[in-house]
Amino acid sequence: MRFRRFPAGRAAVRAGAAPGRRPALGPVVLGLAALVPAAFAAAGCTDAGADESAAAMELTGVVAYWTVRGQDSEGNNYIRPAVRFRVRNTNAEPIRYVQVMSVFRRESAPEEAWGTGYLHSVSEEALAPGEATPEHTLRSDSNYLSKDSPARMFASELWEDVEVEMFLRVGASAWAPKGKTVALRRLGPPGVEKYLEPADDEPIYAPDPAAGTAVETPEGGAEEPPSGESR
Repeated sequence: MRFRRFPAGRAAVRAGAAPGRRPALGPVVLGLAALVPAAFAAAGCTDAGADESAAAMELTGVVAYWTVRGQDSEGNNYIRPAVRFRVRNTNAEPIRYVQVMSVFRRESAPEEAWGTGYLHSVSEEALAPGEATPEHTLRSDSNYLSKDSPARMFASELWEDVEVEMFLRVGASAWAPKGKTVALRRLGPPGVEKYLEPADDEPIYAPDPAAGTAVETPEGGAEEPPSGESR
């Protein structure tokens, strides 16, 4: 077993076979994760009418799966779970300001938020009674990594399934739980094979022609890829 040191901690990687776990980096990750306990702690300060509206909203077509995020300069492949869904207004009146949050949890730590995804608004316009939004996708901000190809990671002896819990909020309501699902052991949602390749607009690493290496390009600027090993 060898360890690759990352800026925010260490992730174990068995050479050539096992998916490691890359610690979530950056203030965006920490900020979203903090929403989970804060959401319920602040429930007493929310609007009762908004709470009822949120409780009545539905998530339909929910399916979770894995997406390929990219590859770093050392040949590690990165995949992360994602969840696809629609939001349907089952209230008797139009509903505005609907937000959705997904919390991703590994089976070895079911009480801990390993990753999160957040949608600020499901629609620019108010949702009419009975109306559903187009499909939305939320992707975890945490990844698995391995020297193996993305498709082979599911067969690793160290593989951990990831459960996704969904929450919805209307205006100033508390976060209303909207069910759980487990990410399928497949790349891309059923019937949509285009997700087998990394999205062009969000690679985790991109080549730097001047340096001849790969640099990470998350929101907030580029930085050097993880380096350094300890045994």
